[in-house]
Amino acid sequence: LALLKPTDLAAQLGVSRAWLYEAAKTGRIPSIRIGGEYGPLRFVPEDIQRWIDDARAEWVPGRSTRPTWPSEDVVPRGARTRPRARR
Repeated sequence: LALLKPTDLAAQLGVSRAWLYEAAKTGRIPSIRIGGEYGPLRFVPEDIQRWIDDARAEWVPGRSTRPTWPSEDVVPRGARTRPRARR
């Protein structure tokens, strides 16, 4: 069984390794840890293909895959969280 390493899969998907590790940690993408919780992260090619196929099957032309505006509880980077004090 040939497992994919994070660097190889990140290159194939066109994403960063950081995104891949976070997606695996949160369960967004199927992954396994060899030897337990702290073992090296690997990906089963058949699981990844099924994950891609499922994503494609759910896609509807013209419908965004995520909201175009962030939710109210998300603050954009660099945005002020408090109004400026008057001088």
